Amino acid sequence: MDNVNRFDGKHLVVMALGNMIGSGIFLASGIVISLAGPAAVLAYAIGGLIMFLEVLFITEMSIVNPAPGSFRVHATEVFGKGMGFVNGWMFWCSGVLGMASEVLAAAIFSTFWFPQIPLWVFCLIYSILMTAINLKDARGLSRIEMWLASVKVITLAVFVIFGVLTLLGLMPIKAHGFGSFTSLSAFLPGGVTGIVAAMLIVLFSYTGTGIIGLAIAETNQPEKHAPPAIFTITVTVTLLYVLSTLFIMFFIPWYTVSSNESPFVTIMLKYGIPYGGAILNFIVLTASLSGLNSAMYSASRMLYSLSRDKQAPAIFQVKNKNGVPVYALGISSLVLMTTVLLSYILPNSIFVILIGASGFTAMFNWLTISITHYYYRKKVLKENPKKLKFKVPGYPAVTLLAIILIIGVIATSPLYPGQVVSLIGGTALILVITLIYFTLKSVRVLE
Repeated sequence: MDNVNRFDGKHLVVMALGNMIGSGIFLASGIVISLAGPAAVLAYAIGGLIMFLEVLFITEMSIVNPAPGSFRVHATEVFGKGMGFVNGWMFWCSGVLGMASEVLAAAIFSTFWFPQIPLWVFCLIYSILMTAINLKDARGLSRIEMWLASVKVITLAVFVIFGVLTLLGLMPIKAHGFGSFTSLSAFLPGGVTGIVAAMLIVLFSYTGTGIIGLAIAETNQPEKHAPPAIFTITVTVTLLYVLSTLFIMFFIPWYTVSSNESPFVTIMLKYGIPYGGAILNFIVLTASLSGLNSAMYSASRMLYSLSRDKQAPAIFQVKNKNGVPVYALGISSLVLMTTVLLSYILPNSIFVILIGASGFTAMFNWLTISITHYYYRKKVLKENPKKLKFKVPGYPAVTLLAIILIIGVIATSPLYPGQVVSLIGGTALILVITLIYFTLKSVRVLE
């Protein structure tokens, strides 16, 4: 790929923000607040820490070897082709599930104006629309994505600024206030259980970090552009999430936050801001479409990487004139279409199921990234230490900390009943992919 079609630091930031900020904060934050209460602020801060560590691990390994496929390739180097196969296909499944949750969120937001139209109709329309957009952009990052990603970052920033101005008495609004933060019992209405029950959904809000490794492979001078870009990404996302959650509960009591609609839209409607609900609903709709667009990029590129390493059909390497792996994108979008059917069958519960499933598969990937990083650093130091142009500080303690935290999140996810199905389904998916690998290897389809 020539330099014209490669990323710089700015594109890396926009791509990552576009993939990470979406329905996880604009819609699923309502679920997190309903579970954890005011402690949702702490939950998002902990989630930001875990996300930060994962981004550091991915960046270090990707700078050493900026290969298409990112951490899947690194896992293969350390543990062999079997782990790379499972990792790659789990990442693809996570990407498709992320696509599904974003398209469903976009459909939910659209019913704000057209409540009589069923969810599956919007799911179908948006799936086709965003697939068409991705076909026209070799990097999955068209001008519309630049705009979409910028809009949602600006929206969260404006919301936080609006909250600060209200807190200072500079806005003609009487907010609920921070009464829920004045005592430990008020801050933790559900105890520690409330926080841990919400953590899988919190981390779903931070998923999308895998795209950083994929994008680094298409970045000019990754050792120069990646480190400052990841600092911008992690700090921006964490601050926006924590402060947005804080001010949601500043404007309205936490126990009135609905898990079925965007709390941001609820606030606009509550205070009667002219056209505020409609405008913000449009913005959060574009945020979900942006997340869908970026998730399509990451899923299709991972499938392309699997195909290059002969762990997926060769047809997925075929690119169109714009450099897009057209069949990899096509099959990802085709699987996305199952969301249309599911939204028809389970319109009231499908979103929680999808974000739980997406969160679980993402946590599996984060766990393997952390474990891979632990051994990858040792491997590089032994073979070619000069390649370590960027080192994660605090190794190996921070790597072990990330492993422990992620295992804890996965283990406690059943505390929220809606996530039990996702946990069982995700575990079954890992076993099925592993079985497929050994079966294909036994018949010599795979080396």
